[in-house]
Amino acid sequence: MPVQSGRQFPYPEFRRRHVQDRPEPVVWQWETLAEEIEAAEHTEYGTVTLAAPGGDHEVVPGTSMTFQSVRPGDSTTPHTHSWWHLYFVRSGSGVLVFDETAEKVALGDGDIVLIPAWHVHHFENHGADTDLLLLNMSNLPQMAGLHNKFSKENA
Repeated sequence: MPVQSGRQFPYPEFRRRHVQDRPEPVVWQWETLAEEIEAAEHTEYGTVTLAAPGGDHEVVPGTSMTFQSVRPGDSTTPHTHSWWHLYFVRSGSGVLVFDETAEKVALGDGDIVLIPAWHVHHFENHGADTDLLLLNMSNLPQMAGLHNKFSKENA
């Protein structure tokens, strides 16, 4: 592979390429979200992801937000990955398990939990009739953009 010659351009051009328009405010109405969550397929790691008006999954640069529903009696597979999660418990109750230490944290309505990258974790819902509904904010898009999207299931 031969070495190529670089090029240059004026700094004002550089600034124009990287200055973005100011984003507009966005609202997601709970009534619509609740209907979509109920009707959606409830996969192990997510149910419905919020999108910007243009359809982009990044609600702010590098960050996504996904609702995750853990059905009564279900649990997710222990896993770890290169991105962090910030979970907001929207409704229901359950248990967050940090598998490396076997520490269990009870979760209920309104709780917030940060799971830093590379901490093995999973959720359990021991309830009989109510989903554990979590709103998950993460930097997965940022890690994917940096080609640093690594994960491992520890089942």
